[in-house]
Amino acid sequence: MGILPRISAVAAAGVLGMIGQHGGDADRILGAARLAPGEVDNPDALLDLRRYCDLFEQAATQTGVDDFGLRFGRDYRLEDMGPLGHLVLNSPCLGVALTSLCKNFAAVQEHSDLTLRSDGTLLRLEYQIRDGRIASRRHDAELSIGIFNNIFRRALGPNWAPEEIHFEHLRAAEPLAHQNLLNAPVYFAQATNAIVFRRDSLCRAMPNANPSLLPALQAQVQRLASRARPDDFIGLVVSQIRRGLAEGDASIGRIAARLGLSQAKLYRQLAALNVDVSNLTQMIRQELAITYAAQPHISLTDIAALLGYSELSAFSRAFKRWTGMAPGSYREHVLQSEHLRNHQPPV
Repeated sequence: MGILPRISAVAAAGVLGMIGQHGGDADRILGAARLAPGEVDNPDALLDLRRYCDLFEQAATQTGVDDFGLRFGRDYRLEDMGPLGHLVLNSPCLGVALTSLCKNFAAVQEHSDLTLRSDGTLLRLEYQIRDGRIASRRHDAELSIGIFNNIFRRALGPNWAPEEIHFEHLRAAEPLAHQNLLNAPVYFAQATNAIVFRRDSLCRAMPNANPSLLPALQAQVQRLASRARPDDFIGLVVSQIRRGLAEGDASIGRIAARLGLSQAKLYRQLAALNVDVSNLTQMIRQELAITYAAQPHISLTDIAALLGYSELSAFSRAFKRWTGMAPGSYREHVLQSEHLRNHQPPV
């Protein structure tokens, strides 16, 4: 199984209340995500990141709120993020706040990238989970972008708008709702999740900051970051396969190059783990195919293209091998099952 990434339970602060507000059954959702209420409510707990992502996927499905993650992120209190949240809020300006957040992100979430990058006259705050084994992560991406957006609005005011928002997943059922919530153009199926903004925003002061608290907060955050475990090698390989599929080149040579390895060394390291790269490629194709096929607003042609199939017929044949059903039949079956499950009385 390897090393599985973890996330601090502070990142889920308030989710049970939000589930209840939208008529969801928190116990059923937690059970489907294989989490216990005591875990989510304990700010000192570390959750399995895959299960955390599943929590929000399940919450969106059961409540029928398609943008559940984005709404959660919009309403998330930065004060609930623990020492890292307070470090951000007490930074002298937005630029220092974002730099501190990126530098210390491992204090709340493992095996994930948060990076500030220059994009011509603009800047990008980019976020992505590095472990490719976590395929169902749309709502994690949206809630994370929502939380980061709150940092900008603390400094720049509630009406601040980014230049663009990017998401790595395929489009949502109601993309206009995303644009309205984020007050910006939203682009899906991008290389990474990102907030694109103007460089001059960085000099804006963080309101009510107390820089005298920073040394103690930095020490706390560094202690939390020091518990982060190293990346799992298979997770990194799967992540590069996933990226390669989306970009149209998931060849072993390209994957090895992105990992900074020769093909021979990549083969040797995988062989030592008794893993075959072609099996990994099929695993991620299958998991992504099943995830997206359950979402009726995404065309089967778009799914086939994302997974590197030049023709829908080839994708359909592969999907039938994996599930025993054509993708359209599987989609109908999932929707019927969800309808029945969501209308059952709680046990």
